Amino acid sequence: MKKKKLSFLILILAMGLVLYFTLKDDFSGIILQLSKVNILIFLFAILIFLLSLLFKSISLITFLKEYKNDYKISNSFKLTLISQFLNGITPFQTGGQPFQIYLLKKDGIRISDSTNAMLKDFISYQIALILMGLFAIVINYSFGFINQSRFIDFLVFFGFSINIIVLIFLLLIISVKKAMINLVMKVFDLLYRFKFIRRLSITKEKIKESLNHFYDAGNEIKKNKRKLFQGVFYNLISLVLLYVIPFFIFSSLGNHGVTLLNSVVFIAFVMLIGNFIPIPGATGGIEYSFLQFFGVCVKNPLLSSGMLLWRFVTYIFGMIIGFFTLLTKKNLIDKKEKL
Repeated sequence: MKKKKLSFLILILAMGLVLYFTLKDDFSGIILQLSKVNILIFLFAILIFLLSLLFKSISLITFLKEYKNDYKISNSFKLTLISQFLNGITPFQTGGQPFQIYLLKKDGIRISDSTNAMLKDFISYQIALILMGLFAIVINYSFGFINQSRFIDFLVFFGFSINIIVLIFLLLIISVKKAMINLVMKVFDLLYRFKFIRRLSITKEKIKESLNHFYDAGNEIKKNKRKLFQGVFYNLISLVLLYVIPFFIFSSLGNHGVTLLNSVVFIAFVMLIGNFIPIPGATGGIEYSFLQFFGVCVKNPLLSSGMLLWRFVTYIFGMIIGFFTLLTKKNLIDKKEKL
């Protein structure tokens, strides 16, 4: 409970700072720009966001159907919406998956099976994210959309490298389970020695369990590679839809300086940077990256207005619908348990 309260406080503080620094230089200009938004195009941007989440849920159900063939897409979509809220209020987007596993248990899927399904979906998402990052790097190199500062280049490189390392780590667990577990245990022994963690035995036991789940999920992927390709395909569609949203956001504000292609490239870079920012919702880093990249095409107050609308659609709106979906789902579970 204390961790959740701390996350909320950090999130509110970070969002407050973002709003302050965004609006402080040209408050009236930004408000005027926002008042001119084309509602129909803006609603279309929201629809694209929902379609992105739908394809994300289709990826998840691809793996869930291995364990419960009659699992409905509507339930998978609700799980994805709920994760938007829980991931949005926790550092590194770690809050959604544990609760999704809990809900899947209530829907009749064993914890071990739902964990494997979630891990397979995570691996397919990582592959899709890296592929989109590679696409963005190649396109930007070919067309020269942006020539950023060394700091921004470093952030993009660092974010891309982290995602590659995560994927390689997962593949190594699948390939050399015993050696990887021993290596991870030695790392945790070192962390314990320097007082970075407490309760070493409990922590190591949880890590071993997680690594074993990764190994089991990896072996199942080896036996059915077709499912993995399907998951990657659906996640690619989800990411492309997510990445084109700024194009429609800026179009709703009456500007066509942002094209579909550079919208995809810029947001791919923003996502790579945002993945390693520990603040809930990557607040602060995400907004800064967005302003840096899209500042090549548009200027203030249009730039700041577009960023605020984009952040509302892809973050605030997602958390709102996720929160109400969570309440509805929880009420249904409570009623079933009473009966």
